[in-house]
Amino acid sequence: FNMGMEMKTALDKFYECFENPEKDDVFFDYEGLRYQLSCCGYIFTERTEDCEDEQEYGFDEHGKELAEAILDSIVNQNRDKTIREILAELPPEAIWLG
Repeated sequence: FNMGMEMKTALDKFYECFENPEKDDVFFDYEGLRYQLSCCGYIFTERTEDCEDEQEYGFDEHGKELAEAILDSIVNQNRDKTIREILAELPPEAIWLG
């Protein structure tokens, strides 16, 4: 019986991972793009089918502010959803750590 907080979405898992000093990156795939969210302040995206067309986005924030800046970014192909909105749609098992 688990009384702890249960992860409902990939967003919950993102926060847990981002606060873990032993992990550097969070990865997930969404609508044909692979995302790498880096704890050192970058987002990388590339097309999943051919691993081409990589984009890189950098941030100056650190810690909690960095996590929020990454989550508020709109870097999907249609430029219509934030990372936060995407992760809120995905199950926790949709993301993995690097």
